[in-house]
Order: sequence, then structure tokens, then C-alpha cells
Amino acid sequence: MKNLILAIACVAISLPTFSQVKVRPGLRLGLNASNITNHYNSERVFGLNGAVFVNIHLANFYELQPELTYSNQGFNGVQHRYVGSFDPLITSSDSDVNTHYLGLGIANKFYVVPNLGLHFIVGPSLEFNISDNSYYDITPVDLSLFGGIGYEFPMGLGIEARYKQGIVDVRDGYYDIYYDDYNYDDEYYNGKNKLNSVFQFNVYYKFGM
Repeated sequence: MKNLILAIACVAISLPTFSQVKVRPGLRLGLNASNITNHYNSERVFGLNGAVFVNIHLANFYELQPELTYSNQGFNGVQHRYVGSFDPLITSSDSDVNTHYLGLGIANKFYVVPNLGLHFIVGPSLEFNISDNSYYDITPVDLSLFGGIGYEFPMGLGIEARYKQGIVDVRDGYYDIYYDDYNYDDEYYNGKNKLNSVFQFNVYYKFGM
């Protein structure tokens, strides 16, 4: 009997918490300003980003938001093309590099004041390179961390600014090829990782359910 009373009490205490959970799907669309780090004279290029997401409102100050994302990013700068083991540099050009990623992100939203739209965003993302126009091989998978700030209006419309930092070198097989095989030690082969660096400016909408 005591166990039954305890179980009923636990359920009663938990009900208000679960009643606050709200699940709402949504769409996000925005603009990227992207570059890669440690690349000589590279400049940011603009591209689109978008996402479909499921927003899970768990508390007045916290929401969990899994996202299925698309991101067009890259850079403008000199590219070097390497072919074979004996003729490493055969061409270079100053042009835009565009890489298209599909991925999965987990956004954690923390609201500064409960029931006010201002919030901070932080989370990881795993992205897969589905297409690019680079002379060199781009790493097929990128792991990133992102953070930002946003504001959501009562009707579910919101704006966000995020910064996304890749933590995987974009040059596929770079260390295996150039350090193990060639042992280059000049400025270009200095071991500084070339990582995706992306500013994102977004508008989103959460549908009511």
C-alpha cells in the first residue's frame, strides 16, 4: 500500500512537468558568410543555409531542437591542385570554392528570461559533403560546434545569428599524403588545420500543434 501511494505521488508530481513539454516542427532559412581558416589571402563567400527541425520545449528556460540541415559554404582564394607523386603542383587559380553539406544538428536553446523570446544557442553538428567544385579532395564528413543568439516572437517567428566552427581539416588525406610521403616543411605545409568557419543569419518559423 505504501508503495502504491508513493507511486501515485511521483506521478502527481511529474504531471505538471510533462504537461509543459511542447513539440513543434519548423523551418529555417538563412544566409552563410563562410571561409576556411589558415588559408593565405582567402575571403568569405556567401551561400544559403536551411533546415527542418523539431523543437521540444522542455522548460520555460530550455528547448532541445534536433535539425536536419543544408549548408552551402566555402571560400574565395588560391587553390592548388596536386596530381601524382612526382608533379605535385600543376595549376592554381583564384576562384570561389563551393561545398554543399547535408547534416544533423542538435541545438540547445537557453532563454535568458522565461517567456521572453531572447535566447542563446549552442550545440554540435555532423555534416556530410554531398558536392563540391574544389581542385583538391574535400573531407567527406565535417564535425562542427556552433553558438549564437536569437529572438523569437510570440507567433513562432524568430531570427537568429550563429557562428559555426568546423573541427575537422577540410583537406581529405592531407596529413597522410604530405607529411608521411613527402615530408614537406615550408609555409604551406605547416600543419595548421584548414577548418570551416561560417557566420549564419537565419529566419525561422515554428508551426503550432
